Formats: sequence, structure tokens, C-alpha cells
Amino acid sequence: MSEQAPSAPALQKRQRVVHLYHHTHWDREWWSTFQRFRFRLVHTIDRLLEVLQADPGFGPFVLDGQTIVLKDYLEARPERREELVGFIRAGRIHVGPWHVLPDEFLVSAEAHVRNLLLGERVARELGVELSRVGYLPDQFGHVGQMPQILRGFGIESAVVWRGFGAPPLGGEEGDAEAGVNFYDFPRARNKAVFPERMQSEFWWEAPDGSRVLGIYLPLEYYRSHYKVFPSDPERTHDQTVGRARRTVNYLERYAATDFILEPMGGDHLPVDERLPGLLEAINAQVEGFEYRMSSLEAFVADVKTQLGRVGVVWRGEGRAFGRKAHLLPGVFSARMHLKQKNRDAQAALERYAEPLQALNWLLGGCYEHNYLWLGWEKLIQNHPHDSICGCSTDQVHREMIPRFDEAQQIADLLAYSAQEEIAARVDYGPLPERAQPFTVFNPLSWTRTDAVRLLLNAHLRVEPQTWALKDAQGNELPFQARTVVHPLEKAEAFGWLGVPSQPPHRTDEFTEVSFVAREVPGLGYRAYRLEPRAEPVSHFRLRPYTLSETVARDKGNWETTDLAMGIGRMENAYLEVTVSPKDGSLTLRDKETGHVYEGLGVFEDGGDAGDTYNYSFPIGDQVLSTRDVPPRLSWVELGSSRSTLRVTWPWSLPAGLSEDRNSRSPDYVPFELHSDVTLHAGVKRVDVRTHFTNTARDHRLRALFPLGRAVKVSSAEGHFHVVERPVGLPEGERGSGEPAVHEHPQQTFVSVSDGTRGLTVANRGLPEFSVSERGEVALTLLRAVGWLSREDFLSRVGGAGPTAATPEAQMLGPVVAEYSLIPHAGTWAEARSYRAAHDFNAPLSAVPAISQVVPLRNRHLPLTNELPPAGQFVALEGDLLLSALKKAERSEHLILRFVNLSARPAEARLHFHLPMLRAFRANLREELGEELRLEEGTLRLEAGPWEVLTLALEPERARGER
Repeated sequence: MSEQAPSAPALQKRQRVVHLYHHTHWDREWWSTFQRFRFRLVHTIDRLLEVLQADPGFGPFVLDGQTIVLKDYLEARPERREELVGFIRAGRIHVGPWHVLPDEFLVSAEAHVRNLLLGERVARELGVELSRVGYLPDQFGHVGQMPQILRGFGIESAVVWRGFGAPPLGGEEGDAEAGVNFYDFPRARNKAVFPERMQSEFWWEAPDGSRVLGIYLPLEYYRSHYKVFPSDPERTHDQTVGRARRTVNYLERYAATDFILEPMGGDHLPVDERLPGLLEAINAQVEGFEYRMSSLEAFVADVKTQLGRVGVVWRGEGRAFGRKAHLLPGVFSARMHLKQKNRDAQAALERYAEPLQALNWLLGGCYEHNYLWLGWEKLIQNHPHDSICGCSTDQVHREMIPRFDEAQQIADLLAYSAQEEIAARVDYGPLPERAQPFTVFNPLSWTRTDAVRLLLNAHLRVEPQTWALKDAQGNELPFQARTVVHPLEKAEAFGWLGVPSQPPHRTDEFTEVSFVAREVPGLGYRAYRLEPRAEPVSHFRLRPYTLSETVARDKGNWETTDLAMGIGRMENAYLEVTVSPKDGSLTLRDKETGHVYEGLGVFEDGGDAGDTYNYSFPIGDQVLSTRDVPPRLSWVELGSSRSTLRVTWPWSLPAGLSEDRNSRSPDYVPFELHSDVTLHAGVKRVDVRTHFTNTARDHRLRALFPLGRAVKVSSAEGHFHVVERPVGLPEGERGSGEPAVHEHPQQTFVSVSDGTRGLTVANRGLPEFSVSERGEVALTLLRAVGWLSREDFLSRVGGAGPTAATPEAQMLGPVVAEYSLIPHAGTWAEARSYRAAHDFNAPLSAVPAISQVVPLRNRHLPLTNELPPAGQFVALEGDLLLSALKKAERSEHLILRFVNLSARPAEARLHFHLPMLRAFRANLREELGEELRLEEGTLRLEAGPWEVLTLALEPERARGER
């Protein structure tokens, strides 16, 4: 994963140019709230504008690489817009390229793309240019595909700090740690994975081979202003000239060229109008280097004149622990509900709202471009690391929830309304009176058989005894119905549904119809209808599902589907699931391979004496397990398409930590834990919903899934990539300022395999996992702590923020975690288990063609019979993963993005069932590149290993807007 030049160039005493970039790093919310920090921001920028106006030679000033500060400022100071914009246009204030500085691991790859697009959108609105340097100064580590993402926007360099670092070429290892021995060199830990020597200018290479010029900050981004003591000239000299000499002597050891980059600024620091005079005084008293107030662009331009001296190559992610910067990995599990809400909103925008809006636009509908950005902007406001990481004060995280909720509601409404328009175009054939036609949409690019749920007006009284579910060919399908509550809508006895006036009824109650839709085309749909039966089914069999036990006639002996249930067990054509009456663990038998997986779904709970940034075991820890707790079993639902068995553990846990925080409390609190285990007919996946009321403090709860074989690596989906990481800890971590940990980040899934058998665990918004050498996956469901930052625990030296109590980070109250078990032969890549993981994360979507509530547009859509009862808008043949489907930002093109989730090249064919005139390759910025040959609506595609492939299609839109 790494390489560097074989030896260091001999240090030559030559004149160095020090590019000092003056900046402020603006955490929008952290130890205080957005509004309180905005008040400081407004006055910080006010003062910056005054300084720039008073001194025409002052600048440039780097406004932290994010455009959101411009919007936040101008909302409070609209009258200063032209003044601010004028200084940006003059190059005296540098902004962007990001809209916010995001955490890289906890948000999706497409969210990073939208973040950069939003930065450009804000810049266009203001009429300014953005910085073309990828500014990433304080992220808690870096994803391996960031170079490919940046290159997709024409950005050829990146400024980084955490997760990178080593002694300089030719330098010896030192004893520096984060905040310790500041001007010493760090140790190069984990040399088997990361480079053992470093340059401040290096090549950062993504898995696909894309490279950017990495700019490493050996003394980090936070450099406080020079200190001047009017009554103590000697001390002033030391803190200006002396500090400059110490800094340059250190940084020049890392410099690959004659140019050095030094930050001047930090968290919420104001402009320092003294700086030009101080630099002039420093330059007059030193030899061998010259300070210039400069910019990141100017530094990169100078370095590019000497690129031949850059020798170090850093491949993949920047997550090197113990190299003088904390990575703070506990943020992957702090305040887990934020991660879950973020996943839900991302999925709603990426998998449903954008694609359905785009497909409806192709059919002649309106593409809600600005409305989609309203949702994205709300969501992206929650993506800075102090926000999504859960490491801020309680009030900050309370204020995030409305943003998530608004983003979710916008996405859901835009998806629903677009699918409703598409559903109204479908030909359902002759419909009986009161029939309810609907379409099922598949947001993924492969044909799939999977569960689907449809919400109907409860006044219809849909139930299997009196209603029949039929496909387009008239075949009757089994379904289940139950009453659910919709907190955001109301159902009344509307006349257009053909239901008579009924007694008062809870208006928030709806009927949920569930069934298994078979062979739904990728990026396509199938039509179905529910229609009243002429006569109710007599008794509808006493047991309208299949039981595997010896039962009497009509008591479950009929084979309705491939799904069958027994005492503590379920099975379908692919899987058999048995629950242990001893400890509640699952035994899973894969009928296709014959492999048996035992002991799945055991829970383990240990103490946590850390803070929101880092997990830390108390030295007197006591790890408890449900292996010792006899369970209760109960059926939540028995049906022919879906059955759910609840496993309940009447557990108890220590109430918290002891007073000295070295042990768990001797006092226990009740802790009842439930896992609802669901199996669907015809689906090779076991879905689990674990839920409980958290009554304990200072603990970490994990679900365990043993493969039953030893493994050497874990494979976890990341950003346009599946990352392999060694399962063992590197040597030499003892005594580090922040030792490496077993826990790692993931997106949709983690997978383990010994080469013969494999197990993939998919998740919805549970980004932290670990894998042991014996092949056991541990999925973190909850980490409960009570402090933003502390300095008295075992896994980190020093603080990471203010020592502030955060009682709501204890996560007391209801907790829900959703995940799925996918057994398979071989590795995840051989089994293509990523498909089942994405199936779990992007369920089929069903929308009725006849409105069940007051129509969203205050008008009913006519059924026009334009589309066939089953259809596919875009057909993909090949193993590419669809990442985005949307309309282009600034043109009338359809944007399709795929990623080759493989270390091997891939070929694919893409066929369009709606007329396309021309096809182009494009970059992530949606700029057109090479024109592709489009033959009878078909494209042949080639993608390199781990390549992100963006296409721009020019459609023929013959139909007018509805």
C-alpha cells in the first residue's frame, strides 16, 4: 500500500521560500452551538473585511475551504455581500472547494460529490471562483478513494494532517506524540501498511491509480498567532524570530522542494493584522529562508515546478495511528442515532428521490432540481466532523435532528411524487370497481426478488380474506396486512376510493400490505393491483401459511410459498434459521452450500470509560454476554411472505461506572433486549431488528457473528471501494499516544471469508465493526458515554476537546439497530454478496396509482396507460454498481454513475429503453469528455479496477411536461 524513495536527498542549505497561509478553521458547531459560533463568525469576517479595506497589501486569507461560512455570514450581513464578494474575486479571500469540511468516513461517497457540487453552486450564486486545492486539514482520517473524488472535480492536490505522517526521509524516529515533544519526529508505526518515511509533499494514490499531490502538515493546521510582549523584547524575539527558526528547521526536513508551507491560524481565530509587519521583521533577522503571506494555490504552483523531487507514495486510506495526530476512532459509534438518521436520509436522496425524479423527467415530467438541493443542503449541514461524529455538546446534536428530519421529508416527498406520476402512466388493464393499482420500483441495477411494503388507506379495510393481490397476468399472490401508524399523514374515507362513510377512526392509521415481488427489473418496475374479492374466502384457512411441524389439515399443512415455520425455526428455499433455546443465538444453514454458521447474534456488553472521541475499557472491566441468559421466544408475525420470530433476553447490566471510573458499577439495572429475526419467502438473507430501552450508562453493546473459521483480513465497503484490513493489531502500539484499535469504519457491509465459506453482515447506519483473528465479526450497536472529552482514560493521551459533560451521549431510552446476515460461498467478491447488502439498504418501493391521502399536488393524476405493466428504463449487463442516477446540474443530460467494485477490470453493456441521442463520459463535476458510441440504444462500457465511471446521456424528450 505504500512506497517511498529509496534514500533521502542530501540536505542542501539553499534559500527556502516559506508560504505562510493565514486562515481561520471554522467549526460551525462543536463545544457551542451554530448560532453562538455564527455570532463569532460574523464579527470575525467583519474584522477581516475592515483589515483588507485598510491595508491593500494584506492577504490572502484562507476562509477554511468551505463555502457555508459565506452563506452563514451573508444571512446576517446581506448588506456586505458586494464587499465580501469583491475581495474573493480579487484573490484576497480564498474559499472552497467544499461546502462544508466533512467527516470522510461517516457520510457516503455520493454525499462527498454533492458537497463539492454544492460548493460550486454557492460559488456560482455569488459569482466567485473556488480554491482548486482539496483542503482537508482536520478530518479524523481519510478515505482511500479521496484522490479519485478530487480528480473528478479537476482538483489535483489535497492538504491533509491526521492519519498521515512519519519521520522525514533521512530522519530517525523520535518520541513525538500528539501534543508531546512538538518539534521531535514521530515513530513510524504499522510499517507493513503505511509508509515508514514521509515528505510534506507526496503522491496520494487511490485504489484506481488516481493520484493527487498530497500536502502533509507536519506541525498540523493549528498554528496560533505570534505572541508579542511589549515589555519583554527577549521573549518577543523568541516567540517570533525564534519560533520561525524552530518551525522552518523542522519543516525543511520534510520538504521535498525548496518551498515550505506553514499555516497561521486555528479554530475560530480572528485575522491578525500585525502579520505583514511581523513577517517583515522576521525576514530581516534570519538567513536561509524568506516568509511570504501566501495561499495554498501559490504553494502548490511552486511545488509543481519541482515535482521530480517528490518521492513518497501513500496508497489508500490515511488511517495511520500513533503518528503524532489523534484519529479519534470512537466517533464511529458515538451517538449512533445520528449515523442512522444520516444513512436514512442519504439513501432516500440517492436511491429514490434523485433517480425517480430523473426517470419521471425522461418521461416528460418536471425535475425538482432546486427542491432536491434543499434536501441535500439540510443534510450536508450535518456532515462536518464535529456534527456527524457525535462529539459536540448535547444542544448541538439536538439541533441536528430537525435538519435530518427535513432532509428525509423532502427526499421522501420528491421520491413518492415522482413514482406516483410514473405509476399513473402504467397500463394496469381493466380494473374492477374499487381496485387499487400500484407499481413496485427497483432502485438498483439488477433484477431482484425481494420484500415490498405498500401503505393503503385504512378505510379500504384491505385484508387477505376479502381482497386479492394480483400481478399483471392476473395471478393471485399471497400477501399479509397489518395496521401501522403514519405520523405525518392522515387517512379519511375519501370518496374517490369508493369507500362509504365510516365511524370515527384514527386518521394516522394505515394498512400496510406486504408481499414478495418477484423478478422486478433493475431500474424498472412491475405493476400489481389489489381488488375486492367477489366473496370472502371462507375462514381463509385457519393457518394461511406453512408450518414444518406435524399439524392437522388446514392448520399449516398447505405449502403456500417456500417459507415455513416451526418451533424456534424458519426456513425458505435458501436458508434454515434455528434459534437456540439455551442462549438465543442463531444457527444458520445455507442450503445452497451446505455450510452451517453457529452462535450468530450473541450480544456482548462491556464498560466504556472513554469519551465521545475514543472508546476505553475500564481497567476493572467486566464483559457480560447473552450466552449466559436463557431467552424467551415469541412470534411477532407468521405469514406466507414474511415471518418474524422475536428473541428476548431478560438481562441486567451494571448501572454505569464506579466512582473512580476504573470499574463497572456493582449496582445493576434491568436491561431487556429483543431481536426480531425476519425471513422472507424466496430471499437469501436474514434481516434482524434489535431493539431495547437503554437503561445503563458508560457501556458498549456489540452483536457477534462468528464465521467459524480463522481469517487474516476483513473486507468492508467504503467509498467507491471495498477496503481490506488486517484483523490483527500492528506491533509496537503499547505506549503510543493513541494505540491502534480493532474497530474500523464501514458503509453498507463488512464481510469475512476463509476462501471457502463467507459471511457478509449488512447494516443500516451502523458504521463501526471489528473482526477477530478467529473470524468473528463484532458489530457495534451502542456506545454510551457521558463526556465530550476527558484525559483520564487508557486509550488516548491528552484531550480532544473541552471537558464538558454530555449526558445525552449516554443514549438512555429507546434504541433500534437493523442489520442482515448473508451467508455465501467464497469471498464477498466471488459471491457478489454486495448485491444482497444493497438490497437490504435499498428496499423495493411501492406507490399506489390512486392517491390514498389528500393528493400531494391537490389534484388527481389520470391513469394514461402509456407504459407497459412491467418495464425497465435502463438495463445493465455486468458487475458494476449503480452509484447515482440524476439529471445534470447545468445541462439537459441524464447522469449515470457506476463503480467497479473489483480489483479487476470490468466490462458491461448498458441498454436504454427510452430514446437517447448521444452519450459521453463525464467527470464528477459533470463536465463532458469523450463521446461514446451508442448503437441502437446500447453502450459498451469498460471500467478499470475500482474505477468510478460517470456517463452523461442526451435524451430525446418527446413528451411535454404534465
